[in-house]
Amino acid sequence: MAGVPKASSVRSASGAPNASGVAGRFARQGRKTLASKVFQSVVCICALVAIAVTAAVTVASYRVFEEDSGKLLLSQAQSYAAAYGSLSPQEAAVRLGEVPFSPETRCTLVASDGQVLYDTFVNPQTLGNHGDREEIVAARAQGSTVSMRRSDTLGTSTLYAAVLMDNGAVIRLAEPHVSAGLFLRDMAVPLVVTLVLALVASYVVSRILVRSVVRPLREIDLAHPAENQAYQELQPLLARVDEQRCQLEAHNEELERAVNLRREFAGNVSHEMKTPLQVIGGYAELMENSLVPPEEVPRFAGLIRTESESMRRLIDDVLTLSRLDERVDAGSTVVGLGVVCRRVAGRLEAAAAERGETFELDLDDVAMVFGDEVRCEQMVYNLAANAIAYNKEAGRVRIALRAEDDQVVLSVSDEGPGVPEALRERVFERFFRVDASRSRETGGTGLGLAIVKHAAESLGGSVAIQDGDLGGAEFVVRMPRARME
Repeated sequence: MAGVPKASSVRSASGAPNASGVAGRFARQGRKTLASKVFQSVVCICALVAIAVTAAVTVASYRVFEEDSGKLLLSQAQSYAAAYGSLSPQEAAVRLGEVPFSPETRCTLVASDGQVLYDTFVNPQTLGNHGDREEIVAARAQGSTVSMRRSDTLGTSTLYAAVLMDNGAVIRLAEPHVSAGLFLRDMAVPLVVTLVLALVASYVVSRILVRSVVRPLREIDLAHPAENQAYQELQPLLARVDEQRCQLEAHNEELERAVNLRREFAGNVSHEMKTPLQVIGGYAELMENSLVPPEEVPRFAGLIRTESESMRRLIDDVLTLSRLDERVDAGSTVVGLGVVCRRVAGRLEAAAAERGETFELDLDDVAMVFGDEVRCEQMVYNLAANAIAYNKEAGRVRIALRAEDDQVVLSVSDEGPGVPEALRERVFERFFRVDASRSRETGGTGLGLAIVKHAAESLGGSVAIQDGDLGGAEFVVRMPRARME
């Protein structure tokens, strides 16, 4: 019959349907293709999701920014209250005048009768009685408070944090409040860039997705549509095969990394042990051949003992790392890190005293973690020993421990030269030394910080380096907090 296409027009020479011919005939008839319809739908959904997520992230970021600003301001006020609370209000005002506050931070000290004793922005003698300010009243009632209101003095919306000091005065810190409009203005460029990138990625992903979805449809036998179950049956099989392939590749990559790490580790251990062995062998050979004067024998024996101790420490550290590499469960015992830190400070007190160094302990005894006490002590010991070794002469080593919500934060800092920012990731590599000569002088094996990193990870935490308040490096370990029910 006229108008009915022949089979050859829609099937290939092998008898399979000619999808391109069918698609071309429908295109000539002006029909919208399934690929374009799916593509438009996916792009629209992705665009809407990208816009919604961007808006939600912006709102959440602003709320987090406000909360963090209040917490940070309150923490600063509490630190100043703790530092100057034992002084009289007048003395505290003098000491606050020596503090280099940031240009945006306003500090006010209000006596118990409401008189302003100190203010960073305004002459306190020109200010009226502040006893009725809502943050001052709240601080006297609650001990501390964070509030936001319009400043009568500055005439701007201001964030306040007030803390009642032990001497009866109230210290108040204030910073200009960042409005939502200003926050959005500052975030406009990164938000627009992120949104554009998300839309471009949505476009690319949608193209790829549409091609993968439509390809099986184009291979359907149009002569027997009821018998075509290929798409429904093929998809789970392909997904399963792809999943197994990805798992196999990931497993192979992990095995390859493990082999390379062990090969490199073995080479490093051999290299590190070669030096003390050569020294021990050389000195022993001299002594065996009676080439050492009698009066020098004790010194040579001491050198041999020193090198053997270096090898023993290296072997102990290697064994420790091997146990940590096995990723054995750290255990579920509740460990009080405050007790561990005090014990480590006691063990290292003599070593610190030899260099004229002292320990400063700021420990929160409610900071506890789930884990193995020996592993915790290894971590703290290596951090403290590293701080002593790289500290300046007669410097301080500070061990601080505090509980923050669901985390325990352990920090060890010193007054040494610090760690260059470019090397802060590498210092946790095995046998890596920032100053190799300094490390060998102090008897270091180059494995201490690697042990710290592995121990922290085995406890479910992480370790990082930052610039410390003492001027040197500060190692910060964050671990999940164990709560006593």
